[in-house]
Amino acid sequence: MVGRGYHIALDRENAKRVFAQKDDENLRRLLDELKSSPEVKKSGRLLDLGTTWDPIHRCLTEGELDPTGGDFPLNTAILGGKKLHQGDDYAAMLIRPDMNIFIAEALGEVDEMEFRAKFFALNTESFKGPITDKAFVEIWLNLQKLKVFFEESAENLEAVIFTASYQG
Repeated sequence: MVGRGYHIALDRENAKRVFAQKDDENLRRLLDELKSSPEVKKSGRLLDLGTTWDPIHRCLTEGELDPTGGDFPLNTAILGGKKLHQGDDYAAMLIRPDMNIFIAEALGEVDEMEFRAKFFALNTESFKGPITDKAFVEIWLNLQKLKVFFEESAENLEAVIFTASYQG
């Protein structure tokens, strides 16, 4: 079961705060604070993908929730990057600012029909979400939002953190 997934673009001040965290508990607390910050939300530095992050990552890679699956840069958009949290029930992945433009460009080149075919071919033993036309539309729209988010983060030279909770 997966929880909500968020991308957070880090301005210089918040990046320093994240890098200063020395343990998982404090990092998670800080990321929760950033996710609920009206300033972060208002500035457009927060993208809430809900639970669509799971099928998006699977369709951009090799169909599983494997951080090492697939090819760069698409495999970096969700679970790629540097792992900041060491637990197995929570993801906190750091994507460097210089990677964002490559991710945004690759997301812009994703073909809707190919992505759709991958979505409808997901392994229902490992992916427990709905595989319907309605679900696909939501996932495709969120993929477009993700592309714009990475474009803006690249333009602002901001690091990005993806965070989500999940249970295998």
